[in-house]
Amino acid sequence: MRIEVRDLRKEDLDAVCAIEESSFSMPWKREDFQSLIEDNSSIYLVILADDKVVGAAGYTFNGFDGYINNVVIDIDHRGQGLGRVLMKELLTVGRKNGVPEFTLEVRASNVPAIKLYESLGFKSEGRRKNFYERPVEDAEVMWLRETEPV
Repeated sequence: MRIEVRDLRKEDLDAVCAIEESSFSMPWKREDFQSLIEDNSSIYLVILADDKVVGAAGYTFNGFDGYINNVVIDIDHRGQGLGRVLMKELLTVGRKNGVPEFTLEVRASNVPAIKLYESLGFKSEGRRKNFYERPVEDAEVMWLRETEPV
């Protein structure tokens, strides 16, 4: 399998939205992704397997930290290390762009994602009660601090 990570493009929006809709109970809309392409404070990447978009991730920099606002891998491509490749590239790009720290929320029951983030140096620093809807669930709030390597 040939893997490529690159910036999100307008022509990727249909594929990213399809992955999003099949993965989340409250998926982002096309306009949400479109706005990230146009937002100078956001970086959004896609990962391709054999020239097919199979995942995406991005962050928004607020001047202090990078908020990882979305990470998604197509269900048929999970468990193959693509999330790790995508996240490592996102963090590397962020650090090159001067982002000192990163934060994200993840469903408390999403153990595979939590383990991935922990393996990249993220640490849980609290919970947001009833953060998610459909179903209602707490979020783990995780941080990758400046002193931790990517």
